Amino acid sequence: MNIIGLYGAIGWNVLISDNPKLKNQMNESWTHGASVSLFSNGNHVSSISEERLTGIKYDGNFPRKSIEYCLSTGNISKEDVDVVVIPSMANTNFYKNYINQTLQSKIKRYFPKARIEVVSHHMCHAYSSVFSSDYNEGTFITMDNAGSILFNSSGNIFSSENHSIGYFNKNKGIFRYHPGIPELNNFGNYYWIWAYQIYTEMVQKKIDITDPKYRETFCGKVMGLSAYGNVKEFEQDYRQTFEGIPSLTFNSLPGQDFVYGNMSPENKAKTLQHNFEQGMLVYIKTLKEQGYIDDNLCLAGGVFLNILSNSVIRKNNIVKNMHIPPFPDDTGLSFGAACYGVFKSKEKVTLPHNISLLGRTYNNEEIEEALEGTNYKKFDDFEKLCVKTSKLLTDNKIIGWFQNRSEFGPRALGSRSILMNPTPKENKETINIRIKHREEWRPFAGIMLEEYQEEYFTNVYHNEYMLYSLVVRPHQRKKLGAITHKDFSCRIQTVNNQLHPEINTLLQKYNEETNCPVLLNTSFNDNGQPIVESPKDAVQTFNNIDLDYLVIGNYIVSKK
Repeated sequence: MNIIGLYGAIGWNVLISDNPKLKNQMNESWTHGASVSLFSNGNHVSSISEERLTGIKYDGNFPRKSIEYCLSTGNISKEDVDVVVIPSMANTNFYKNYINQTLQSKIKRYFPKARIEVVSHHMCHAYSSVFSSDYNEGTFITMDNAGSILFNSSGNIFSSENHSIGYFNKNKGIFRYHPGIPELNNFGNYYWIWAYQIYTEMVQKKIDITDPKYRETFCGKVMGLSAYGNVKEFEQDYRQTFEGIPSLTFNSLPGQDFVYGNMSPENKAKTLQHNFEQGMLVYIKTLKEQGYIDDNLCLAGGVFLNILSNSVIRKNNIVKNMHIPPFPDDTGLSFGAACYGVFKSKEKVTLPHNISLLGRTYNNEEIEEALEGTNYKKFDDFEKLCVKTSKLLTDNKIIGWFQNRSEFGPRALGSRSILMNPTPKENKETINIRIKHREEWRPFAGIMLEEYQEEYFTNVYHNEYMLYSLVVRPHQRKKLGAITHKDFSCRIQTVNNQLHPEINTLLQKYNEETNCPVLLNTSFNDNGQPIVESPKDAVQTFNNIDLDYLVIGNYIVSKK
């Protein structure tokens, strides 16, 4: 069977335009991270976010280009698709009742023979994490900013379903716990709202909170800013704040005291981040103590893009095994939806060995076509290409790196990256100002050979998807000057030859050249643009921003 998971504004703008009540409560920008995932006979074919193909950051529209991309990758026609699974954007019954006609007309136009299913937003998050993990059974938690919108009988928005918890068995399915289980309602929304206020205060300008270009950026920026601040101690301690977890809601959370106080934006950011970490820590500890979660824990939802919070949970060893996919945000909903469809079809979900690289590959013919008119050199020996690239990096050149399948998810993980020497402290400023055109406080991640992790960082663990922050050992901070943050932390991704053979080879050669197995790694894009997808995208971005070289496949491209 050919099964597609499809996430985007499918009839959502129709729903809004036909309902005057909703026009005053939200707009078409509510959806973001539209994507498509395709499985054939249980085997993953490809996954792609619409933004990678349209060039519109956080594009949430109907994913037309992503559909064509996945079908082309699998050499499958629209008529060959048997099942289309769609994550719900509102409570399921309401969604089905309001836009069933739109679904049937639009989806059937694309997939005339397909059966259409609508599945809970948070169940799709759960399936994305569970079926990308190595665990056969365990528990899951999903948490995000909004999730599914809940409507009352009058058609007005009264709440959002932004959290779920339950257990899974890959042979039996995924099951939510009964209502009344302790939940952190609106916890993701709590962070998002205050992050918006802190960020706008920091940059001293108001930003349209509904603009998809900005609405998903506040949290990451404020998380980075928090390293520059100090925590304000509240009169009410955390035991009191989080003691009543079953009834914990947005209104019972701390926030107003520091947001509207006389604290600097940096201190507000630190306090917000600290509050958030403590809340998550107490919550998961409470769930463990009460027997709601076991030693295999799967997490998903945008909340788990908070690297610092993830790290606090991890280092406290609350559970034995913890898995977060490289696509925990709404981008991953199509993947979870497709996994649901495969499971319900009684097929086995079969994934590639590297679940972060789910896009298509590009051959030399496609690369050379994109390179027409550029100044490039082809290397028949990839190791020699990496030797040359490592020398360029040693000379402090900025490299655009394009290899293998594209990443699925919000982060560059060694396939579509900008790389630079991690040692000179000023390289952070160089990349922020010269390349990224962004705030000077924003940190950069590192990418490194996994076998050297303990030599450079404390409290290490597997970190293939850049989901945790580590502390740089004191004697290594000068060597990693450009990626050691203000609080001596570093977002790091580890690679090996099995998962990332291309960049693993480069790091090996760079280590031989410099005695440093680490490189500065950031996403291959311009500010406000999605990460590049195709060779054509890579060449265009290379020409538009101040990179020194582009290394793409077996080719090194220089500026004319």
